[in-house]
Amino acid sequence: MASFYRVALQGFSAFERSALSSYLRLVNDRAPGYELTESLEDSHFIVADADHSGAIDTVVRAGRVRETVFVGSHAPEGATAWMMRPINPLHVLRELDAMVTLQAPQRMPTMVPSAVPLPRATVWPSATLGRRASDSELGGLGGPLLPAPTQPRSTTAARVALLVDVSEMWLHFLESRLQRLGWRTERSNTPTKALALLTKNAYDFAFLDVELGAGTELDGLQLCQKVKQLHRSGGPVLVMVSERGGQINRVRCALAGGDDYLSKPLQDAALLRILRLHNAIPAGAAPR
Repeated sequence: MASFYRVALQGFSAFERSALSSYLRLVNDRAPGYELTESLEDSHFIVADADHSGAIDTVVRAGRVRETVFVGSHAPEGATAWMMRPINPLHVLRELDAMVTLQAPQRMPTMVPSAVPLPRATVWPSATLGRRASDSELGGLGGPLLPAPTQPRSTTAARVALLVDVSEMWLHFLESRLQRLGWRTERSNTPTKALALLTKNAYDFAFLDVELGAGTELDGLQLCQKVKQLHRSGGPVLVMVSERGGQINRVRCALAGGDDYLSKPLQDAALLRILRLHNAIPAGAAPR
């Protein structure tokens, strides 16, 4: 008999609860598997209606924000899994799979082996951080939808990249490498300026630092989500940059909508690998 992670639903309508319950039952022959529980305390993970204030309050009071998939227009601070309506059960399942990766073995159910085989579609190796299937439904952490960029992307050969970081040293490093490849670059050291540039202009790539510094209105992950909201289709390749390595941080960046990931200190070889992976430079190209 298969073993399951227990999932509690918070705040949904009867119709939505029925739809989610039916879907989880239909896919209970996979690994990892899930089953619903009425008890929040007995659950390993939670799926919560982010448009239901009572549901959010319950999750926050229980200290379970990082173990919850939020569905709706807003998500509380610290949320790592969040999507807009309409509910797509497949996307919910994918977020739960990612949380298994993030949480194991801290909250592994005793009846599930310590090495749970994840389906191939839910594993994000460092070189293949893809956009989520729910990208077209993502929004920012609160606030209205942003307008689409007013200027179309250039059809000339020169690529254009937006660099977002509070570190002048990092901005200079990346800018010098890209310009030696014949790229044009623009800089921003605040999320507000970055969003203004992305609203006005079109970019081939955007390099977003995850740790944008204390006092900024958005961190890099939230900015990434805002960019995905701005570009419901197409848009720049989003490369997340962070001093924190490891698979967990890469998964967090993928959940936020990042297309790829660079670790600091930056290395020329890693940058070139990403540019080649996304067909932005020829196979043998290198900075001049």
